[in-house]
Amino acid sequence: MTGAEATPDRIELRGLTVRGNHGVFDFEKRDGQDFVIDVTLHTSVARAAATDDLAETIHYGELAEDVAGIVENNTFDLIETLAERIADHCLSLCEHVEVVVHKPSAPIQRTFDDVRIRVERRRADSAASSVGEPATAADATPGSGGEDEDGAEAYLNLGANLGDAADTLDQAVAALDRHPDITVTRRSSLFRTAPWGGVDQADFLNLGVLVTTTLSALELLSVAQGIEVACGRTRELRWGPRTLDIDLIRFGDEDGEQHSRTPRLTLPHPHAHERAFVLAPWAELVGDTLIDTPQGRRPISAVLAELDDQDIARITSG
Repeated sequence: MTGAEATPDRIELRGLTVRGNHGVFDFEKRDGQDFVIDVTLHTSVARAAATDDLAETIHYGELAEDVAGIVENNTFDLIETLAERIADHCLSLCEHVEVVVHKPSAPIQRTFDDVRIRVERRRADSAASSVGEPATAADATPGSGGEDEDGAEAYLNLGANLGDAADTLDQAVAALDRHPDITVTRRSSLFRTAPWGGVDQADFLNLGVLVTTTLSALELLSVAQGIEVACGRTRELRWGPRTLDIDLIRFGDEDGEQHSRTPRLTLPHPHAHERAFVLAPWAELVGDTLIDTPQGRRPISAVLAELDDQDIARITSG
């Protein structure tokens, strides 16, 4: 650790409430809502304490105005992006910062206390993982997943069976494509599928998308989960009904896909070979790619043929 990282001193700005227009939905951007920001700057205050000189410390009044300006003068789909922009600014003032963005009025159709994103960044490695996530070489290096100069390719599968599922899927795909580091290159047909996992519930609508991204796999997953939250996703019942589910299935192309096994992310998706609703849209997009199965790498068409007892039907063209 450097001395700057090891200092026990902190300047903390907590509970800064600012009106902003951030969110996936059009009404969030139109009407706005209050966001609450906490900032912790890890920086020595010894010199300021010794000299009693404001010029020797970080002016927390100016910090509050700078952070408020970032919230008020930008529009982002995700509070992850907002937190990152605030952290970037704070790193111009000190070596080490923690930022928490609270979204207490998030559009979730359940009783909840808060939604918040917390990031910790250091100037020497501003692309480090969020607090609580173990950084690995695969997480931190997008190129380890078959990336070229335009970014890595990834396949995501989206599903919903609550509310206007088709509209939610449209909004989710649009939100992915609006992210500055993600481009949706292809979108599959819409499929109606029977629920998977033995829970009694309505049929799902599913689709798949291919994207290119300069994000790491873990960062892409975080963006997807942020879109889920914005669309009202809760995680109370495994394989239960949901407003939106986005799964990262493959990161990288067939010849250079990333493999990962952490508490947060397993790649390739460990259940993809069992699910027709994942494979059918994927096959439509990429043809007969090879996928991982317990029997080794196999053509997706052969695996899909073995799942013909699963109820799935294409309902629109891609």
